[in-house]
Amino acid sequence: MRRGILRTILFALLDNLIWVFVLIALIVFSLLSDRFAEPRNLVGIIPRVAAVGMLVMGQSFTMLTGHFDLSSESNIGLTAMVGGLLMAEEAFGGLGVMYPPGAAMVIMLLVGAGIGLLNGLMVTRLKMNNLVVTIAMLITLRGLIYIISPGSSASIFPKVFNWLGSGTLFKFTYQGSKIDFPVSIAFVLLCFAIAHIVTHYTQFGRNMYAVGANREAAEAAGIRSDNVVLRVYIISGLCAAIGGILIAGRMDSVTPRTGAGWIFQVQAAAIIGGVSLMGGRGTMIGALGGVLLWGILDTGLSIMRADPFTIEVFRGGLLLFAMLLDAIKVRYLKRVAVRESLAKTTIGLQDKTSYA
Repeated sequence: MRRGILRTILFALLDNLIWVFVLIALIVFSLLSDRFAEPRNLVGIIPRVAAVGMLVMGQSFTMLTGHFDLSSESNIGLTAMVGGLLMAEEAFGGLGVMYPPGAAMVIMLLVGAGIGLLNGLMVTRLKMNNLVVTIAMLITLRGLIYIISPGSSASIFPKVFNWLGSGTLFKFTYQGSKIDFPVSIAFVLLCFAIAHIVTHYTQFGRNMYAVGANREAAEAAGIRSDNVVLRVYIISGLCAAIGGILIAGRMDSVTPRTGAGWIFQVQAAAIIGGVSLMGGRGTMIGALGGVLLWGILDTGLSIMRADPFTIEVFRGGLLLFAMLLDAIKVRYLKRVAVRESLAKTTIGLQDKTSYA
């Protein structure tokens, strides 16, 4: 009885460990710098990583099914560039067609979803390896960005378009100074809340976990795993397109390098947030925690004026730490599963140290 309670507590701790790290990071940076805990800096954490957060969400969908979408960093760059070229004036790097923001955003979403659909079809219908497919797509899309762009930035977009990435939802006063509460905070939190509902309270979400945990068993139960995987790739593409809208709106510009090199921090945030590399385990709330932790580290190190090389060391270390946690968790869960399985047999587990 006591062992069962301890195991339940340990499982809960493993599933929510990210929030312990978030709290520790907040306390550490607050002690290291008086400026970090200022409301102006705290409300800037999520907007700073809002676009990355959308990629983490898309990556989490694919990882829950035991797959990856490594093309998302180039997808966000391409969709952002497409929107920028359509909206910006020719003098500011655009094509001069001056599309309305609403039409440009619809096209961006269609481009992102189309890339996700193409990835999904190659993985599910042609049975191509998902890592190879998405790496090849990452390289191809980055080259395509340079082909369709003039090789420079497109900038100065309509204020309506920029509202989602850099707009203010409301203002509040702290110690006599007015502070803007960004729209992107509410938007990102809403997106993760919707993703949590989809993954935990819908049949599609349950099918995702089933496919990621044991694809053969899921198919034996009547779940069409290829359709599930195809849908998560489309969702990942849509998330990348939304991230493109956020980053282009926040920066009021887009360059051929937009999103380049982000995929590693996306992977790190998802994994350290509890989404398993093996599939079938993790939550969107945990993934949100991973995004927050990444934003806290990024903001804290920037406030402390850490040099770029130190920041890269922290980022690489966080990815390694995330991989270590995932390996420990998977090993522990396998050991528990073996013990429970053997405990149900007539033989039982004779050597209690065999799986320690």
